[in-house]
Amino acid sequence: MNSIVKKISLFISIALFVSLTIGVAAEGDIDPDADVNVTVNAPEYVSEDTFEVTIDVTEVSNICSAQFDLTFDPDVINIDNIKTDVESGMIDDKELPVSSCRLLDDDRIRVIIFDFNLIEEGGISGSGYIAKIIFTVVGATGDTSAIDFYESDESTKKLTDAERELIDANWFGTNVTIGTAPPTPAETPTPTESPTVVAVSVPTPTATPIDTPSLDLSSNPSTRTASVQGAESEVLPATPSKEDGLQDVFTTHNFIATYSLIGLLAFIYSLRLLKW
Repeated sequence: MNSIVKKISLFISIALFVSLTIGVAAEGDIDPDADVNVTVNAPEYVSEDTFEVTIDVTEVSNICSAQFDLTFDPDVINIDNIKTDVESGMIDDKELPVSSCRLLDDDRIRVIIFDFNLIEEGGISGSGYIAKIIFTVVGATGDTSAIDFYESDESTKKLTDAERELIDANWFGTNVTIGTAPPTPAETPTPTESPTVVAVSVPTPTATPIDTPSLDLSSNPSTRTASVQGAESEVLPATPSKEDGLQDVFTTHNFIATYSLIGLLAFIYSLRLLKW
């Protein structure tokens, strides 16, 4: 079991090493020890007849000379005059002059930058660009050309310092497309959730109809029909007579007076017994 686990671990390690090696190669042989980057700085889309490309360099120290071969698609972009359309570079507000520039093929130029004065001064340090190139658009809208550094067995791209030592650097190309940049799609606002309103039905109170007695007036206005009289008897309570009321009051008060009299007589009788 342990041998199987070891074999699987070894296989995974080899696979990771191969994938990392391929990834580094695909990125243009990036040197992890290099602190300097040389980049083709060009617009992604060009709509004018001509446009500028600078060969940018970052945080270089004591540079005195440089050399590179630049490739492009001559059916899309080209250089009209190799002598005037390739200009000197500028680093830290100091000029880095182009000493030589020539067309090697229809799709490749070689640029050499060198000056004895820079060697005597100890070189230039900082960030900027080592050359500027003016390209002319010759292709149709939608055509794309790569602008990149030529790769060969010879040392066709290099930077050197005042001691004539090579400066380690990473070199990056780019692509240029003829035409205007497509419009950026507008961002759709994220819809906000609205609170859900739940309708609550409230029962409507229903008024209970009241039977209204009908009045049927006969020829004698003072006489009411039996229906009116019957309705009145249902609505109005019966009015007690005077005799019934007096009888109830008398009964209630007579009951209280009787017991009060009995209590008084018992009290008097008790007093008399005490005197005796």
